[in-house]
Amino acid sequence: MTESTEAEVRLPRPPGVIRRALAAHPVAVDVFIVVWYLIGSLFGVFLDFMSAAAPLTGNDASGWFQVPGYLAWPWWPLTAARIAVVSTALLLRRRFPLAGLVAVVLASIGEVSIQGFATAVAILFMIYAVPVYRDVAAGWLGYGIAVVGAVLQYWLDAGLGAAGVTGPGGVLLSETGRARGVEEVLALLLMTALWYLAILMLGINLGNRRRYLQAVIDRAHQLARERDQLARLAVAEERSRIAREMHDIVAHSVSVMIALSEGASRVTETAPEAAADAMRRSAETGRTALAEMRRLLGALHSSEEQQAELVPQPGVEELPGLVEGFVDAGLAVSLEVSGEAAGDRGQDLAVYRVVQEGLTNVLRYAGTGARARVTVMRQPDRSVVQVRDYGSPAGAQTPVADVGSGRGLTGLAERARVFGGRIESGPVSAAAGGGWRLWAELPVNSAAVPGPTTTESEDRR
Repeated sequence: MTESTEAEVRLPRPPGVIRRALAAHPVAVDVFIVVWYLIGSLFGVFLDFMSAAAPLTGNDASGWFQVPGYLAWPWWPLTAARIAVVSTALLLRRRFPLAGLVAVVLASIGEVSIQGFATAVAILFMIYAVPVYRDVAAGWLGYGIAVVGAVLQYWLDAGLGAAGVTGPGGVLLSETGRARGVEEVLALLLMTALWYLAILMLGINLGNRRRYLQAVIDRAHQLARERDQLARLAVAEERSRIAREMHDIVAHSVSVMIALSEGASRVTETAPEAAADAMRRSAETGRTALAEMRRLLGALHSSEEQQAELVPQPGVEELPGLVEGFVDAGLAVSLEVSGEAAGDRGQDLAVYRVVQEGLTNVLRYAGTGARARVTVMRQPDRSVVQVRDYGSPAGAQTPVADVGSGRGLTGLAERARVFGGRIESGPVSAAAGGGWRLWAELPVNSAAVPGPTTTESEDRR
């Protein structure tokens, strides 16, 4: 396989080695984020402890160690529950991004400490996750929820008066922790909303790009699967076509050869010259069948040394020769062809095979001496073929009975379906003369009809 061929069959992958590695281990990435959130929370607790400590004055050492309010009883279980909720939301952000964002926003409301900075960063992660793992509409909904949570948070912070207030965007308020006025609250809310908007736009952009790349990759894989399926269907169709051709060649030739051989064996003593002529015709039929089989099988070889011999496929023009072979085998066959050829060689081949299969069945089941009539009506848009026999004559032998493979009529039906036509076969009532009737209607494929040549076009002018 050449390099260009390898490039054609190589399926696309997501770009970036690091990105593919992270996408291949999503659980590890989520656990990594949760671990760093917990580290940030513990660091915030440490800073809250440091800020809560009072300097030593005189002999009073009681101010050296104070517990932050959110860690004092009975508030510390609520703090632990908040941290657990945020950790769970971060861990499951790919599956439940919007629900996780709502949970983190609710968990952040009321936090007035440095430890809340880790939760504020977790909100940013969740805002980013919603448009990436859901869609754009869900991202805007999550943005609205986060902004509403920021409004509630700043409103509570403005009234609590605690030192070191941390907003949802990680923005510290004034040293007193109380907003000096409505203008300051609005300014902080606007800064937080813009920060959230920037994170949302980043998530929408990356989410759309990710979905687009995934759609392109899925389409490429789908096309590759369809290509393989079409190749398998083409192989199956070609095998079916070869099987039909082989059946038509072998069934017709073997039936004629058997009829000629048995006829020759019966007249060997009484008419040796006729017997010898029958055997020569049998050998000629066998050589013709062998040559056709070699050409057909030669098409399966791809090596240049074993190229198939290119010869025209038989058509309606070859029907007289076909009928003559069956007459030599002992059938009484009449041929009637009406109309002009439309120029569809594929349809002409199908007509030839229908007549060949019909007469082969007559020879096989009605026996030598049977009378058959072949009618071919050629029209500009279709051809109608009928092979009708009138049953076995009195005292006739059926030398090739019970040698059919059962694929003949099935193959003809497949041929008819290729052209959009149909096949009918069945016995004829005794009132209508008895026997068997094979009827086929084969539409002409206009795309297969050659157009007029330049000379013809000029003549018509």
